[in-house]
Amino acid sequence: MALDKEETGERVLAIAEVLLNEGGMDNLKARTIAEQAGISVGSVYNLFSDLDGVHRAVNMRLLDRLGAAGAAAMADLSQRGITDVRQRLLALAGAYVNFVEGHPGSWPALLAFNRRRPTLAEPDAYEARLDQLFEIIAGVLAGGDFDLDDDTRRIAARTLWSSVHGIVTSGYAGRSVRRQAGEIDQQIELLVAVFIRGLERGGAFAHAGTTA
Repeated sequence: MALDKEETGERVLAIAEVLLNEGGMDNLKARTIAEQAGISVGSVYNLFSDLDGVHRAVNMRLLDRLGAAGAAAMADLSQRGITDVRQRLLALAGAYVNFVEGHPGSWPALLAFNRRRPTLAEPDAYEARLDQLFEIIAGVLAGGDFDLDDDTRRIAARTLWSSVHGIVTSGYAGRSVRRQAGEIDQQIELLVAVFIRGLERGGAFAHAGTTA
């Protein structure tokens, strides 16, 4: 019976992800999930307590998938003997852009969900998945000759993530027929180049961890 419950839960999440990807948060309905899964609405709530529980579980899967995409990009470069920090950061950014393109509804829904999440006193499993994404970037930065301590490297990773995320998000905001794909790539390339050059020259950010 436990296996049946697990399989039902997986089916519910798969359906919920499709609904989110097709129409965002407003498209996530317990009745629709129940009808497509062939179960009762009560069964959906027995599995995940409420719709936020369903959405949260889908988001956890998305974050795992994004982390796996970043790790795969790094593994591919390592296999080819590419250790250049700039190329590795651009590969991570490319993996993120591809992920956003592949999840046009569910990723914005995840971001919207995050904005209304309550502030927690301590990190939870959800935050841990976000931290894993930042750790991939921090690991790449650790391979450069930047003379950063661990805390500053962590902040640098979050700063770079936020900057790339801003470029990608604004690039898709207009939803025009002609997406500025080339310009998005150029902005990311410029950002990474300037970011690395600043760290190489020991710019202000390189010493941010020592300032009050």
